[in-house]
Amino acid sequence: MVVKNMLNMQLMIFLLVIIGFCIRKKGIVGTEGRKNMVDLCLFVTLPFNIIHSFFMEWDWGMMVSCAIVLFLSIGYNVVSIVTSFVCYRKEPHYRQKTLRYGTIVSNGGFLGNPIIEGIYGSNGLFYASIFMIPVRIVMWTIGMSVFMKGSGQEEKAGKHSLFRKVMTNPCIVAVYTGAILMGSGISLPTFLENTISGISSCNTPLSMMLVGMMLAEMNPKGLLTKSVAFYTFVRLIVVPGIVFGLTALLPIDPLLRGITVIIAAMPTPITAVLLSGKHGGDEQCAAGMLFVSTLLSLVTLPIWCMFL
Repeated sequence: MVVKNMLNMQLMIFLLVIIGFCIRKKGIVGTEGRKNMVDLCLFVTLPFNIIHSFFMEWDWGMMVSCAIVLFLSIGYNVVSIVTSFVCYRKEPHYRQKTLRYGTIVSNGGFLGNPIIEGIYGSNGLFYASIFMIPVRIVMWTIGMSVFMKGSGQEEKAGKHSLFRKVMTNPCIVAVYTGAILMGSGISLPTFLENTISGISSCNTPLSMMLVGMMLAEMNPKGLLTKSVAFYTFVRLIVVPGIVFGLTALLPIDPLLRGITVIIAAMPTPITAVLLSGKHGGDEQCAAGMLFVSTLLSLVTLPIWCMFL
């Protein structure tokens, strides 16, 4: 069933990516328009999608599942962090920063949430949103420190400002907004619930078309290097492989195992390119990581789902 859902989801994603690719190539949406659409997705449709995932009746048994999900998320983060510091020691320092960040942080929210929702429904999306809390904390703390280490920017950033950045992230705000609504049993007016539901339903098509637009803006020439190829193997095969092996040893719900492995198997996030350019990483390498890993994930994700 999971494989069938994943194949249907991947075919839909493939078509949406092609549509986005064509839209960008035809100039229907320009560079600035695409950037604005990314903000629309990150600040509007994705947070509403997360809030919508909490529209279910609270069951105290879910508390145990949420605790397990948080434990799995912490374990996944430990695996990705350790892997990132083991695999790229021979690379130049400026490239190491980019490769390590791309291994620690995956595209679990932007790309992962729509895929998990397509496979497991709103129940899966709910647990994926909980799973992403530690991931986002790591992204803005350890992930950022990878770029700032040795650059004199660590002290300037400050722990307080990083904490504020994490807690005010729209997706984190959406999680505790949804949790309050679900935990309190507050019933929203029908028009408000329909508004949230309507915006939420835009998230998957918008996200996938944006991936196509991003790929359309890249020149494939020079993007596939040895570093990018090795990184892609680590990001799409090694990390999810370790996570799959460890979770297989645990007596947990297959749904929770599936969410963990799928998020672990996600490609490079767009922030790897943005932060590499801003903090002295290898921007060209980051672009290659994004292009190659995103493209190959269309093949590797269904394969991982066959084992779930």
